[in-house]
Amino acid sequence: MAHLHKKVKKDLTYYYIRESQRIKGRPTIVNQVCLGTADNVRSLFEVREGNLPEGFSPKEYGSVFLIHALDLKIDLVGIIDEILPPGKKIRGPSLGEIIFYAAMNRAIAPTSKRKLAAWFEQTDIQRIRPVRLISLSSQNFWNHWDRIRTAELEKIKNRFFKKVIASVSVEENAHLLMETGLLFPSAGQNAFIGRSPVSSVRFNKTPKHQVKIALLTNRRGIPLYYQTIDEGEPVIKHFGPMVDNLLAKVSFLGTSFQDLTVLIGANLNAAPLCEKIADKDHVRFIAVVSPDAYPELLSVSTRAYQVLPCKHNLRLRSLGEEHLSILYFGPSRAEKEQAFILFDPALYRKMRRELRDRLQKLRQDLIIWQRELRSQPLESFIREIKGRFVSRCKDLSLDFEVMKLTFGREDGRSFVQSQLNRRQCAAMLQKMGKMVVRTDRLDWQAQEVCGLAVGRGLLGESFNRPQTLFQSALTPQYHWTESKIPIHVFVCMAALTYQGILDSRLDKAGLLLNAKEAIEEMRSLRTAIFLLSEEAKPERLFEKPSELHVQIARALGYEIGGGEIKPLEG
Repeated sequence: MAHLHKKVKKDLTYYYIRESQRIKGRPTIVNQVCLGTADNVRSLFEVREGNLPEGFSPKEYGSVFLIHALDLKIDLVGIIDEILPPGKKIRGPSLGEIIFYAAMNRAIAPTSKRKLAAWFEQTDIQRIRPVRLISLSSQNFWNHWDRIRTAELEKIKNRFFKKVIASVSVEENAHLLMETGLLFPSAGQNAFIGRSPVSSVRFNKTPKHQVKIALLTNRRGIPLYYQTIDEGEPVIKHFGPMVDNLLAKVSFLGTSFQDLTVLIGANLNAAPLCEKIADKDHVRFIAVVSPDAYPELLSVSTRAYQVLPCKHNLRLRSLGEEHLSILYFGPSRAEKEQAFILFDPALYRKMRRELRDRLQKLRQDLIIWQRELRSQPLESFIREIKGRFVSRCKDLSLDFEVMKLTFGREDGRSFVQSQLNRRQCAAMLQKMGKMVVRTDRLDWQAQEVCGLAVGRGLLGESFNRPQTLFQSALTPQYHWTESKIPIHVFVCMAALTYQGILDSRLDKAGLLLNAKEAIEEMRSLRTAIFLLSEEAKPERLFEKPSELHVQIARALGYEIGGGEIKPLEG
């Protein structure tokens, strides 16, 4: 509730707008805005006829409301507080609330725990889930998280995903996404490590802790359970027991599958995993591998490729960028398997530009070395130049045969000339922007196999494709404390679950944007305090919503109107 408040300072009267909420049963000031003197307040109403006065203290609302609405059926706070009830002397947020606030931030705009209170201060969280922001300190997080032991965390996971399974439709088929996981910075590092394109990858030491994640989802990508594998443990060693454990777990939680498809990204060694999968009944795989293993596909001209019918290409078409659509060719069938080759034009252009830049650097280095060493005898000149050339090619990720070097001596000076190995360059260009999707699912068409590979991020990161939900929920990482990593991973998985449910709703509504983009769009749906007249009390109302805001809200079963978001009738 907002109201005007008067203060006298040095014989001058100043007016403030204060907002209060009941937090744990106590009235608390959650926001205060200074309006100035009475003359300043009066001038606020001197606006042109027909225009609303300017709003004060705008705050982000749409995104926090989305996560709040998605949690209503799951009730993460209730699950955790039932397992680990708050103590009688706890006046601030409970353990369940602390974890929910962390998951909400992770789903919207991940920050470190130290910056969490400042981020929530920019949102209208007080309208949805009032909290004393001072209690969202990193120290308070660790104090609460210290209560969670392995047994309690397992109970929380079980109850959380049981609620998820009960609230979403679970098909007979499931997907197991294998990821080489999260890198957590060790103490002493001066930067954070993540796979997000905008996160830094500078570090002084090797990351201290790495966690691999196996994520079980339904066909729409909604997480149903997950399992972690600690650093140093090869995935292949744990694969069989891990699959059995995940399937047994979801069966215990209320569902079962007749069919499981393991999704293996380009960053994993697919061959041994595929062999392991072949030994298990009702388990299939979709793996992204290097095109080198399929020369018959690699030799096909891109003119024979077709546009892949997938959500990513539909988005490009709506933006007028059809020329960047991902293309495919296939299948190439072998015994009990089929393979498709994909071509990403945007990635091809980027890789070709990078190759040109690296070759230019190599030429410039040869010129510098020649000036530096040309007075040496030819034999030592050749030996030194070749040594430096091979080393520099390795640094630039180039094959040393990419250039042919010719040596000679003229006017008492040694020289080197370079010429591109065109055959080698042509072979490199032929592979650029291409990946092969290999599968033993002979009952699936290209749209299902390749569309799944693109949509779940199996091809790896690309500047032209939006981050997958898995990538956006788990990166960048700001976590340092090893003992709390399992809890932090659960927070990330909870955020990913909210995003997965939202993504499924958006798909059903026919919207082309993914959950992360919808959340980002809803961040611009803001509330502000308005003084509508001199007699009326100040009110916090919505700023004007866009058509896309309305569509996203409708996808979740809500409508925006009358200064609030409310459930659709019927």
